[in-house]
Amino acid sequence: MRGQGPDFPLAGSSFFVILLTVNHFLSAIMLLNPLTYHSPKSLKEATQLYASLGDVKILAGGTFLLNSLKLFKRKGTKTAANILSLRKIEELKGIKADEKMLSIGAMTVINELFDSPLLSDNFQLLHTVCKNISTNPIRNMATVGGNLTCRYTWTEMGAVMIAFDADMHFMDVEGRESTVTAEEFFKNAAKSDKIFTHITLKRDKTSIMAYRRVRKTMHVDVPMLAVCLKANIKDDHLTNVRVTVNNGNAFAQRDYIVEKFLEGAPCRPETAQQALDHLDVNIYDKRSDEYKSHMFRISIKSALLEMMGVSKS
Repeated sequence: MRGQGPDFPLAGSSFFVILLTVNHFLSAIMLLNPLTYHSPKSLKEATQLYASLGDVKILAGGTFLLNSLKLFKRKGTKTAANILSLRKIEELKGIKADEKMLSIGAMTVINELFDSPLLSDNFQLLHTVCKNISTNPIRNMATVGGNLTCRYTWTEMGAVMIAFDADMHFMDVEGRESTVTAEEFFKNAAKSDKIFTHITLKRDKTSIMAYRRVRKTMHVDVPMLAVCLKANIKDDHLTNVRVTVNNGNAFAQRDYIVEKFLEGAPCRPETAQQALDHLDVNIYDKRSDEYKSHMFRISIKSALLEMMGVSKS
């Protein structure tokens, strides 16, 4: 209060804020097992550290890893001795586009992708996908690379990138780049001994895409399922069809059975209904209750009707 001692009205509140910050920092440390934090500033340094440290986990946005580390400590489970942060590596950030493709850096945050003016043609679908990922604070932290490589089966980007037939690029300790399709990456259970650098998507001005996502509950914004469909339309018939599915229990994958049925099928409402009789039951019924199986059917039919409706507009 004024009039009682020296007139420094902010001194007490500033001290209180500093005290809270220090306490928060100390509390965060106490929630984790002892570890060594590494923060390289170049991709070369990062690959060398990743190859030499051995017991190491990569930190991208941190929305998955930090929660996992805290959970493992509470359970008494051993965690990695080293954390390798990619946050300061500028060459892993940003979005580029030309007439042939779109390139997205692994450390590009979800909201940066959502706000990008480069998402034209078939890339417009990424606006919808990004908007449906969790909450705005999370989207300001979470990265495209983290979403793709965290090895949680339910994350959103996997099915979408398989539908795009995207290529994922990695760098090893010798500076050699390797490329694998998103489909092959997830067939291999999203494993790699290299650092993920960026992903490239082919531009297709004539393709039509649709995306559906169903959350587990109204209070928990984690997807229960997601489907992404892509096709071209020729003479009012579907061609180059891709149907990718995330059932939340296994890594994202294509439904080749329904793709075969839809290839060359006419763009009519009954096609969407008939497609439901040609789903790969091993994908949709795996650990699915009646409600989840029903929502898969609704989602796929809705996405097909949207695509065929766009083709006629």
